Amino acid sequence: MPTERINTHQLKADGCSDELGKHLQQIVDTLRQLPGSDTYMLDRCPEDDNRGTVSTHWQSEAALQAHYCCPEMQGCITLLDSRLASSVDCNNLPIVES
Repeated sequence: MPTERINTHQLKADGCSDELGKHLQQIVDTLRQLPGSDTYMLDRCPEDDNRGTVSTHWQSEAALQAHYCCPEMQGCITLLDSRLASSVDCNNLPIVES
């Protein structure tokens, strides 16, 4: 049985948080349509408007890896290149059932 995965991207903006949020929402809206994604959410940090997290629950490692190959994922890299995001911290964790 394939292992389910949780994937998070924590992003930081330096002063353009509203514009970053709009771009992230467009990316999330597109990528949540991908097969293998159970949820794809965007949350702004309640303590710091310049920080946000994109969280995804994937049905399998294969679905997660296919997601990284999608052209739409380049949108995240564009955010760094355009300086809308100043940093991105990525995490990929298996879901372990007890």
